[in-house]
Amino acid sequence: MAPVSRRVLILAVAGVLALLVFAAVLAYAFVGFLGAPRPYVALLELSGVIDYERPLLGGAITPRDVEELVRIVERDPWARAVVLVVNSPGGTMAAFEVYELIKRLSSERVVVAYITGLGASGGYLIALPAREIIAHPTALVGSVGAVAVITSYKGLLEKLGVNVTTVKSGDLKDVGNPYREVRDEDLRVVEAIVRDTARLFLEKVREHRGDKIRDYTEIARAGVYTGLEAEKLGLVDRTGTLEEAVKRARELANLPPDAPLVRVERKASILDILLGGVQQPVITPTPRKPLSVEVLLIWPLPLELAENTAATMITVNS
Repeated sequence: MAPVSRRVLILAVAGVLALLVFAAVLAYAFVGFLGAPRPYVALLELSGVIDYERPLLGGAITPRDVEELVRIVERDPWARAVVLVVNSPGGTMAAFEVYELIKRLSSERVVVAYITGLGASGGYLIALPAREIIAHPTALVGSVGAVAVITSYKGLLEKLGVNVTTVKSGDLKDVGNPYREVRDEDLRVVEAIVRDTARLFLEKVREHRGDKIRDYTEIARAGVYTGLEAEKLGLVDRTGTLEEAVKRARELANLPPDAPLVRVERKASILDILLGGVQQPVITPTPRKPLSVEVLLIWPLPLELAENTAATMITVNS
């Protein structure tokens, strides 16, 4: 290599190194200007029906999305406390998976749950692992239990002259078949599933609320209560505002009163961006067509079931 070319190469390398050093100094100064990272309270908002998948044009609380949020908090050592804002009527059995994720998070961080509007059935279940549960005084809380609705179209099909024949491998294979009448055996099978699910739910309440619950017999009726009444029954620790929940989280985590509150959000997908983050209202809680029979942790019941006006519905409650 010629001497001139060698000198040019050396100068070029030196220039790049100088730029890197200059950038590092600027970055250090910029960080120093902003201040060192500070411990903060992470805000996680769970709103909508709980299900395994989100609909194309709507919102839902899914285990996959909640796990993403939980991992974001777990990976950040500066997230010292979490305020979990819940506004959900519950939903499918996916609520138990979301519950486990919140329980995992609660074992690593101080978690305070805040029920803002609706924390019923599965919506209440996912709040249980929190260190404390605070509800707005007018929030609707409770519905500790499970429900199944069996829909039968047999009467309608007979009027239309339609006959459906089912071929099955066992006498219980078509339990909940909507094309025939509901049999006593159907009810026995579904009732057993509902009872077992409600019992598991109640065990979770005992695990986390313990002797805070004043009357477990009343709770097992699966009633829904205002935040004020829920506090009297022990379903929640107190009533208050979101600001009070944040303040309590700071106290429990020994954070200063000015510790910042940071909203944690999952990464938006291309579809989310294209649709503008469309969210589904909580008042229409089923993001998909309901099955002919399905055990749910939800209150109130999905509006879609009421649309089947020609169907005969038999409700099995806990």
